[in-house]
Amino acid sequence: MSDKPQTLVEHLQAFIDDTLTRCTRCGKCYEACPMTKYGEGLQNADAKHVVSGVIDWLQQKPGNAQSVSWLKVCTQSAKCIDACPKGINAMKMVRVAQMSAMGSLGVPAEQAALSGRDAKDFFRVINAFSQTQMTSQQVQKWQR
Repeated sequence: MSDKPQTLVEHLQAFIDDTLTRCTRCGKCYEACPMTKYGEGLQNADAKHVVSGVIDWLQQKPGNAQSVSWLKVCTQSAKCIDACPKGINAMKMVRVAQMSAMGSLGVPAEQAALSGRDAKDFFRVINAFSQTQMTSQQVQKWQR
């Protein structure tokens, strides 16, 4: 591993690449989510279909309607993390998919606001989110 500090963009791209490689789209993360009963069209949605839509967002392609609903209702319960048989941080996967949907990963925004949040409010929590998902050394490097 290089001693050169990663930028946040590099970190996110590495996470996306790893997720795209390892995720089997099994839907276990979706099935573990306690919020799916609150999202529009999620009550009887096929878990594999929803996760495939989230993966589309990671590839910076519009996901399906159910994936958008899941992105909207995520409250970071973290129950999805332990559910993944491949050890992917599914909570982070959903957050990065939200970033993609909002246009913050370099492609035009497909969803101007998720769950009523405007981009300004969403990005105010990025720092807090990064502190829960990265080591203190990583956060310190990115805050320079």
